[in-house]
This record gives sequence, structure tokens and C-alpha cells, in this order.
Amino acid sequence: MTRLTREDTVDGGRLAPAPARPSGAQLVRGLSLLGTVALVVGNMVGTSVYTLPASLAKETGPYGIVAWAFVAAGYFFVALVYSRLGTRFPRTGGPYVYARMAFGDFTGFVTVWSYWVSAIIGNAAIVTGAVGYVAGFSPLLESSPALRFGLALTLVWGLCLINVLGVRQSGRVQTAVMFLNLIPLALVAIASLFYFDPANLHPFAPNGLGSIAAGAALVVWAYSGIESATVPAEEVQAPERTIRRGTMIGYWVGTAIFLLTALAIAGSLPNATVAGSARPIAVAAEHALGSWAGAIVGLSAIAAALGTLNGWILMSGRIPLSAAEDGLFFRPLAAIHPRFHTPAVGLVVGAIVTSLMLTLYFSQTLLDAFNFIVLLSVLTTLLPHLLAAAAEFTLAGRGAAMPKLVAAIAFLFVLYTMYGVGWSVIGWGTLLVAAGLPLYPLLRRAGAPGARR
Repeated sequence: MTRLTREDTVDGGRLAPAPARPSGAQLVRGLSLLGTVALVVGNMVGTSVYTLPASLAKETGPYGIVAWAFVAAGYFFVALVYSRLGTRFPRTGGPYVYARMAFGDFTGFVTVWSYWVSAIIGNAAIVTGAVGYVAGFSPLLESSPALRFGLALTLVWGLCLINVLGVRQSGRVQTAVMFLNLIPLALVAIASLFYFDPANLHPFAPNGLGSIAAGAALVVWAYSGIESATVPAEEVQAPERTIRRGTMIGYWVGTAIFLLTALAIAGSLPNATVAGSARPIAVAAEHALGSWAGAIVGLSAIAAALGTLNGWILMSGRIPLSAAEDGLFFRPLAAIHPRFHTPAVGLVVGAIVTSLMLTLYFSQTLLDAFNFIVLLSVLTTLLPHLLAAAAEFTLAGRGAAMPKLVAAIAFLFVLYTMYGVGWSVIGWGTLLVAAGLPLYPLLRRAGAPGARR
């Protein structure tokens, strides 16, 4: 596949259809608007929303509500950036496509490397969270690391199989899980608002107003996935409309749930209770509705974890696809299954790496190393956002004052949130990205000559 340039755009800036792949196998447009919204919401509203209230209560107190609102406002501009770029340039890969078009091959490689590593490592953390919630319902599972490891592998490979079989199947799973997650969560939040007590909000900022930086650094992880509609762009139905709508609807649905839940938890329970609980939303549910509601929240959390895992497994196969076609990433990851029309090799390779990471997690001697790598992988999800905002500013064209302003605000916001995670993590995250740089000349040399600039 030849390199995309500004001259490849047609129809007011939209990309021409992707050239036919050498293998003849093509992706199919099987992701509807509802499926696209479910992908965005599922990748955002995961298990983090069930645990973040406790972390925020420790760092910021009730002031965490402001941190949620601040991050929501910043990510509005990030969502606008992706909705515009995804509509103009609907090629599989999302941030990689935009970074490469704007800044060339090397920046494209850095983007896809950091994004892909973040996704496949992050999936190991997601599935361990899901197993943890399931284990809460099974004493046998709770007491057996081997059974938990087996369940984790079953979930990873089961969802990988569903994604190999087709994007439609994956989209149906994602849509069902979205409702199983959001409906109980919204009902618990609304019920908790009836127990809202202003006294629970005092002191409002026990750690000072400056604690918003630490709070925002926690909250920003919840918005990881805002770009999800752009990554499988060639499989989205009517991408010129659906990517934009799916991104913005997903943003508003996720934000509504985040803010409603944050307000309900902070107002219905004392801050000390929230900070001291490993399951703050379940505690709020039991307080508002009775002991039975805690079990419902536990099941909802499992659904959230499965939705996030399914969504990011879908993403893991698409993130490297175009880069591999362009000769900038591992060539086999460009393969499309001739029968199922999915990036089957990319999906399987991602599942293999995730499975290897799980062996680290279930080895107590390597657990600290695993947790640290996960922390670094989360940081690298911000780099594609930063480069996408810069790409939008560069590609917007003359006279596009408003898109450039939106891109500039998004860029500054993401830069601030990266600063908020702390210099130690930034330094190690930089090394994680740098670790892939020696691959760049090797991959370019191995790629097809026509695919390189």
C-alpha cells in the first residue's frame, strides 16, 4: 500500500477508499452506529469507574468532582479532534494514520509502537480485573491462583475468537455488555442521589485546590478509548457520518455516567467511607437500596470489564494493521482472514502477548514488575492523543481557524495530563517508547519498497 499524502484526499478532505490489499482479502463494514457507540463507551466506562471514587477520595476528597468535570471538559476537545480526523481520513489505525500523514513515517512508527504496546499490555490488566470481580462470587476461584489464571486465559482467547469471527459478532457482544453495565450503574447513581447530604462534601478540598492535578491524572485513564471509533474505520458503516456521531455520542454517554456517579458517591457517603472502601459504588448501592444491590453492582462491574476487554482486543488487531501494510510495522500483522475478513493474525499475536503478560501477573516474584509495566503502558495511551491533536492542527488547512483552536486546546490539555502523572513515570514511559526505536530501521528495510517514503 502506498504512503498516504495530502494529495490523496478527495471530497473536501476525505480520503479516497483504501487501495485493494495484495492478498485480496478485505475488511467489511459491519460496525453500525450503535456498535460504534458501544465500542467507545465500553472502552471508556470500564472497571476504573468502579474503583476511581476511592482513589479520588484519598487524593482530593469531594474536590474530585471538580477533577472529573475538568477532565471531561478537556476531553470534549480531544473527542472533537478525533471525530473530525476520523471522518476526513477513515483508514484503519486511527492515531497512526493522522500522525504519519502530518509528520511522516518516523512519527507514525512511534505512534503505532506506543499505542500497540499499551493496548496489548493493558489487556492483561483488564482481564485480571475481570477475574478479580468474578472471584468475589466464588470462594473456590478466590483461593486458587491456577483457576484464576485459567479463567483469565479463557476470557482472553474466547473474546479473541469472537473478534476473529467478525466485527459484527464483536459489535453485538459490545452492545449487549454496554447495556448490562450502564443500566445498573445509572440506577445506583440515581438512587444514591436521594441520600445526598451536603455535609458529606465538607471539607470540600482537604488536600488543597492544587490537588486537582493529581485528581486529573487519575481520572484521565477513564477516558482512554475516546478514539476507539477511529481505529476500525474501514469496518464502520458510513464512516463519514458514523465515526463522528459514534465518537461524540460515546463521549456524552460516558461523561454523563462519570459525572452522575461521581456526584452521587461523593454526596451520599462520607469521604472517609469512600476512601477506605475497595468497592465504593457497591457500598453506595447497599446504602441506598439494600444488601442485594451490592451483588448487582458486582455483576455490573464484571460486564464492564468484559466490555472493555472485548473492545480493546478488537482494537489490538486494528491498531497495527495499516502500519504493517505501509512497511512500518511487523508485516504479518497486515494479514486479513480470507473468510472472516478480520485482522486475524494481529488479534492472535495480541492475545499471545497478553497471555505472556498474565504469566508475569500470576507469578508473585514478578508481580511488581508487571504492575509497573502496566502503569507505563497507561501513560503511552496519552501519546497518540497528543500527536493526533498536533496532526489536526497541521492538517486542518488554511482558514480552518476553529479546528486549529480546538486542536490547540486538546494538545495543551493532554500535555497537562501527561505532566500530572509525575516525572518518574514520564521518564520510564519515554524509555518504553525508546525501546522500540531500534525496530524502526529494521522494519522499514523489511517492508515493501513501494510502501516506504
